[in-house]
Amino acid sequence: MEDSSRFRILDISWLTACMEVGRPVDSEKYQLPVSQVDEDHSATPDIDRNCISQYACQRRTTLKNYNQKLTTFAHPLTSFKLSACSKLLLIFPVSYLHCFKDAFEILVENYEFNENKEFCLAFGRAASILKCLSFTVVRVNDIEGLPWMGKQVREIIEDILEEGESSKVKAVLNDENYRSIKLFTSIFGVGLRTSDKWYRMGLRTLEEVKCNKNLKLTRMQKAGFFYYDDLISGVSKAEADAATRIVQDTVWKILPNAVVTLTGGFRR
Repeated sequence: MEDSSRFRILDISWLTACMEVGRPVDSEKYQLPVSQVDEDHSATPDIDRNCISQYACQRRTTLKNYNQKLTTFAHPLTSFKLSACSKLLLIFPVSYLHCFKDAFEILVENYEFNENKEFCLAFGRAASILKCLSFTVVRVNDIEGLPWMGKQVREIIEDILEEGESSKVKAVLNDENYRSIKLFTSIFGVGLRTSDKWYRMGLRTLEEVKCNKNLKLTRMQKAGFFYYDDLISGVSKAEADAATRIVQDTVWKILPNAVVTLTGGFRR
């Protein structure tokens, strides 16, 4: 922390007190001690595990993810070869080929596809805990005492720490069912039931779906295919700023003194 003497760190109760009286109050009794924080998070600090709540709404999540090694996973080349022929089929759009995805969220997604609510919830909670930690997990013992760190979660973490990747996550990414359902649900208007139906019909690519004359697509699904490339691509900061200016110009015609603020990811 640079030159911490220039400012004070206050407890959140100071804000509550200010709101009660409608003005800033003396901050002295609300001031928290500023400790020098070691920027090297490779060593696990001595923390009270009981202070980390099992409830997400009661946890402070750091802006930096110190456990990116555990919570990110590189996608392999998303293609596979059919055993019946030598034709190579691309399952995911090109934008997926070089992306990184949360290892636990891949498992969560897979369990959601298979309607396994128990494991879906378990791995989702584990990912949330890891992202809120203010230190880097370098050994399995570092998660001792933390909530939602069950046996299977520990095995995944141990696998990633020792091998650099999880064989279980890798198996999911190479699973034809997961990849097909993932692809089909990326289409606007297509849910798990429809995706599973298409998979059972032997469909594996978007082109196969579009060329199948036995399928009757809904109005939303037709729109999903037509605008597919636009819908799966992220919104750029320039596009968000352009939309903000349009809204600002419209609002200011009605309320000249109104404050229009861009929210969401770009706001952060």
